[in-house]
Amino acid sequence: MGPIQKALWAGGGFATSRQLRAAGATFAVLRELVETGRLVRARQGVYALPAAPEAGVAALRLGGRLAGISAAETFGLWGGWDEPLTVCLRANSSSARARRGERPEPPGDPAGPPISLHWSDDPHDTDWCWRVSLDRCLAQTLRWCREETAVAVLDTALTLGVVDRASLLARVEHSPRLMSVVMLARAGSGSGPESILRQRLAPMGLVLAQQVPIDGVGLVDFRIVGTPVLVEVDGYRFHSSPERFADDRRRDAEARARGFVPMRFTALQVRDRWPWVESMVLRAVAVSAHAPVVVP
Repeated sequence: MGPIQKALWAGGGFATSRQLRAAGATFAVLRELVETGRLVRARQGVYALPAAPEAGVAALRLGGRLAGISAAETFGLWGGWDEPLTVCLRANSSSARARRGERPEPPGDPAGPPISLHWSDDPHDTDWCWRVSLDRCLAQTLRWCREETAVAVLDTALTLGVVDRASLLARVEHSPRLMSVVMLARAGSGSGPESILRQRLAPMGLVLAQQVPIDGVGLVDFRIVGTPVLVEVDGYRFHSSPERFADDRRRDAEARARGFVPMRFTALQVRDRWPWVESMVLRAVAVSAHAPVVVP
């Protein structure tokens, strides 16, 4: 598709008919591309590549754009656990489907997460036709999500360097509650489950250093300061290959050989078996208190 495809890539997989016509497409060409399956007509005047995020197509078919935590995931930030499809519509939106809260078909699984609609969109905040801007996304996440989830999203944003704490505080200076949430966030967590583990262990008096370099091991997610305990949180997606599986065991063996106590949990264990994860970490800390502290 040449220039047409470039316009779609520049828009994250989406483009308006105006943008595509500026790239040289005619209505006849767009119709042919849709009929042959090379384009998806997300809604009147908006097209998407078949590989474009399904959540973005769903938001467009509801008459709005991805917002809040649903938009956060498309920016490479944490997208939460089983969060609703969050869609922002214009205040004067007359989409009957959206007002009934219907899940668009296709895409979308009727048994999928619920839809959270907000009639507060400002279509001029960004050129994205299918999601709000990053700044607006973070502000919405702070307002609409529970504290633990919001902090985890901010943690991943700070870790990626797409925002800094000062700018976040400036955006919420009118709200002491939101400022307190921003102050809980910090860089270092490469994933939401890492952030949640940090948030849940810190109130127990444990001081956690993140992304700590260990000779022969590499960077570890956490070291509990003052102890030899190391904690890693693994997502299946990035740790399921034979090569990564083997390297994780090598890292654990290298850590033990240096006197550390490596502990490895899955993201799903952090989500579904937190009391057990907590008890394992606290027990390891208690046992290590009677052993020499290793200083690398």
